[in-house]
Amino acid sequence: MDEKKAFFRYSALCAKSEHCEYDIREKMRRTDLTTEQQQRIIDALRRDKYIDDSRYASTFVRDKLQFNGWGEQKIRFELHRRQISDEAINAALAETDATQFDQKLLKAMQAKMRSAHDADPYKLRAQLMRFGASRGFSFDQVSRVIDELIKLNDNAF
Repeated sequence: MDEKKAFFRYSALCAKSEHCEYDIREKMRRTDLTTEQQQRIIDALRRDKYIDDSRYASTFVRDKLQFNGWGEQKIRFELHRRQISDEAINAALAETDATQFDQKLLKAMQAKMRSAHDADPYKLRAQLMRFGASRGFSFDQVSRVIDELIKLNDNAF
């Protein structure tokens, strides 16, 4: 594949959905393009605004919070894995209201409590803590939401 065709292929891909530089580099690695050609294509995609890691981070945060119910820690980890800068990650997370994370966690915890069949309050609390941590929420957030659930539903514990 020549460089011009590759540029059009990757620009079409980026026009369809948001991609970061890391994603595109991973896709290019499977082609016969040289490192120099790959870099020129990446530079052109960045110049033409097909790739913007800050925009990608903002979209990623919104999507993972809304559709996957992920917490800040898991989102941060995944963005780091995609080599997004700390500044872009912090800016994207700052766009999101912290109460949105708490609301998502509360809904997920309520659903988890309905499916939990453990009568021992300590085991149930531990199960909910593990669940919240696996979703990428901090210990403080999970603990605060569990305390809120206790207030809402005194009979659950």
